[in-house]
Amino acid sequence: MTASAHPLFGKTSRTLLVMLAALAVPYATPRLRALRVVPAPWEPPAATEAPPAEPVQSAAPASTGEQALPASENTPTIHNALPDESRATLPALDPDIAATLRTVPIEDPSGHALDWFFDHLARTDAKQPHAVTRILHYGDSTIASDYVSGTMRRRLQARFGDAGHGFILIANPWEWYFHNDVLHSSDGEWKASRLAGPITPDGMYGLGGVSFTSYGGGVAWFGTATRGDFGRKVSRYDVYYLEQPAGGEVEVAVRGAPPERFSTRGPAKASRVHSVEAADGESKLTVHAIGGGPVRLFGVALERDEPGVVYDALGSHAAMAIYWQRQDAAHWKDQLALRQPALIVFQYGTNESDLWKLDRDEYEHALAGLVDELKEASGASVLVVAPLDRAELKGGKFVTKQVILDLVAIQRRVAMAHGAAFWDTFSAMGGLGSMGRWFKTRPQLGGGDLTHPTPHGAEVLGDMLSDALVAAYQRWSRDRDAGP
Repeated sequence: MTASAHPLFGKTSRTLLVMLAALAVPYATPRLRALRVVPAPWEPPAATEAPPAEPVQSAAPASTGEQALPASENTPTIHNALPDESRATLPALDPDIAATLRTVPIEDPSGHALDWFFDHLARTDAKQPHAVTRILHYGDSTIASDYVSGTMRRRLQARFGDAGHGFILIANPWEWYFHNDVLHSSDGEWKASRLAGPITPDGMYGLGGVSFTSYGGGVAWFGTATRGDFGRKVSRYDVYYLEQPAGGEVEVAVRGAPPERFSTRGPAKASRVHSVEAADGESKLTVHAIGGGPVRLFGVALERDEPGVVYDALGSHAAMAIYWQRQDAAHWKDQLALRQPALIVFQYGTNESDLWKLDRDEYEHALAGLVDELKEASGASVLVVAPLDRAELKGGKFVTKQVILDLVAIQRRVAMAHGAAFWDTFSAMGGLGSMGRWFKTRPQLGGGDLTHPTPHGAEVLGDMLSDALVAAYQRWSRDRDAGP
């Protein structure tokens, strides 16, 4: 009689063992992570709280035209919104991570790059009538999601006063465009041209780098927040639009008041603002493109006639600093003159670090030209803010991309040589390898794309930058009071 084979060595068992061995192979090296069936228990989970990764950019020209936009809603979620409460604190950071964060001051060897801003801020601080200090924060997708800028707005308004939420684009030109502490939605027929493409032939994109056109039927709503400690009051809505030959009509109405109409028609293209007054408090504005010709709008600013700070988040997905060369210079100057900023924060570099070949000399020359243009066109102080660290996986470890170090060095040189101030985000995060550490820590501060911060990480950065600005202002105030 033949002895039966042990069950562990049967055909079915051998097949299962082969399958298990094949499934285990991707866990032997990080390079095969994408083939894993489930995440490895020894590795941190991928982040879901960061903005989507921006595509690799090229220097190829963008297409020309307009893109139809779907209806949109400024919906807060755990992935983008800040806490409602003004006293809400950040979760306790891992001591190892907290030890790597650095208190980085604003760099200004001349001692006068931020004088214009500080002079406005001093009048605001003294609560002088109508003393509004406006800050424009230009940047890429991090700012388009109101990361960092949302915290900056809250911190500075809590310290110096709330003069209104600031500028918001007419509709959402990207699915993840978001602003904290405000009501905003759109519907109907809107088409958009953007600095990042599709571009408009006349180079007129308004304050925020996006031009919206409706031939009738486009509607947008703007209003105060309905909960929380921020964004609960407004007393004026400023509608930024382009006057042009054959321009159509717009109807605007504050909830509870009769609507009013204005025409966007004029003898030539010109930047204009139509203001709608409201009782200081909670309210909602409806903007309706009636038609009778193309209606071209840029955005709406929510303001209050109170001493305080207004903080405009002017981010653009997939943007690079050089894209502002596509904006008509005279038009940009007109837009800035209408907005009257005291400070312009200029924060780019993420998408430049994705270029297949970044010409360092060409980039430095272009950035210097933009800083000079901003200063001349606005008369405002300019603060260049360095990009965040970016990590890549090498030899099983997260390391800083070399191009980030080059971009930080170039931006510092340009700021120092062209009368701007500089803040080093990269060093504040902890320098080399910081994004890898931010990704692996709990609570997670860096996103799974190893590029963007999570909401917690963005709050940490907003805290550090606002602290650096306030500290610089306090030093300036002490020096001014001390006299020569």
